[in-house]
Amino acid sequence: MVHDALTFLGLALVTVVLFGVTLLLFRSFAAHRDELARRWAGRGQAALTAGRPGDAIVALRTALSYAPDRREYELLLAQALGDAGHTEESYNYFMGLWETRPGDGFINLRLARLAAAKGDARDAEKYYRASMYGTWEGDATDRRRDVRLELARYLLGRHDNNGARTELMIAGGNTPGDPALAMRLAPMLEEAGAPADALAYYRRALAAEPRNEKALEAAGRLEFALGDFDEARRLLERSVRLHNTAGGETPAVDAGLLEKSERILELMPSRRLPSRVRVARIVAARALAKKRFDACSAEVTTLGESSSALQGLSSAWADKDSGALRMNEDVQDATVKLIFDTEIQTSEVCGAPSGDDALLLLMARSPKALDQ
Repeated sequence: MVHDALTFLGLALVTVVLFGVTLLLFRSFAAHRDELARRWAGRGQAALTAGRPGDAIVALRTALSYAPDRREYELLLAQALGDAGHTEESYNYFMGLWETRPGDGFINLRLARLAAAKGDARDAEKYYRASMYGTWEGDATDRRRDVRLELARYLLGRHDNNGARTELMIAGGNTPGDPALAMRLAPMLEEAGAPADALAYYRRALAAEPRNEKALEAAGRLEFALGDFDEARRLLERSVRLHNTAGGETPAVDAGLLEKSERILELMPSRRLPSRVRVARIVAARALAKKRFDACSAEVTTLGESSSALQGLSSAWADKDSGALRMNEDVQDATVKLIFDTEIQTSEVCGAPSGDDALLLLMARSPKALDQ
């Protein structure tokens, strides 16, 4: 019995020793596998950051062979596949990850981009919106805003200007006091065909940064396009002054618009002017418009054509009595209307004018012109 007991004890001790050695070897092997997985994953992430997604795919697949089902490695691999142009494979990989975490903002964003790359507009917009309202690590507010701006850019690319404008206005309303955001929103709103909204954001940027040259240039250009020539001149003067102070060369576009704004304000028969000055400007503009009308009429006649618009203008010019201009504001307004009608209709019949006629045409198409 003693012999058997000693034998059993010896076997038990050997078993314990073997178990300990096996456990030690297993833990050492597992630690080594984890170390290899981390090493390869690090190489993959570095390659992805360096813009080498092909190398990243190889490294990350090796990392997953050592550490299967490691979610962070799977996310990196799915991202690398997408960056390498393996759109369908990346999409399927992200879909597998999405099934376990459908509210993950990053996964939804990647799915949105991949759906857009595949031309699936409905899924792209769906995943963009899911990303906006999903969960994010870090500063979720900034990330959601950036996703909204990316969605707006995507909608602009699809010529959905109304949808893009809506997203941009929401983004601006969420952080109204950020001049950097205003400078991101304004050009996109211009692209979306909302110049008045774009101008409002350029003005927000200028309220915070009065010497922002880009905002001054853009705001001046938009004011000119919207017909507020006095404000356009003021903004463009500030922009040119800043360029000169900094020793830089004034952009040709700014200089040209400033010159046009100044000349328009010299020609404009504004209702705010003293009667004597306004009448003098109307007389000068009437002479320009009549000369333009006569030249266009002669051109049409030479070509053997006719124009009902010019015939109507001909009657109006024949009936126009200039004697009552100085005493009668109604006559002044009627003469200005005839000048503007002449510039608009002759441009349609004889093509775009040049010189002061082109500036009168700009005034004619601006509802704000006579109030400046």
